[in-house]
Amino acid sequence: MDKERPVLGPFELRLYIEYLRAELINIGQKNGLCHQLTIQASEQLDFFLNEYKKVSDKRD
Repeated sequence: MDKERPVLGPFELRLYIEYLRAELINIGQKNGLCHQLTIQASEQLDFFLNEYKKVSDKRD
């Protein structure tokens, strides 16, 4: 059986994106911009920014 991903609405996505953005800044300041953890955090933020774009495009 496939596990379904929870669906987040635009508001929840925006909150999570702001959290991820703050985490990315903290990780980047502690470890440097080229560190693997910083890159992973950036990729995760990018993923959710793209998800937010998809959700907001559907609403327009």
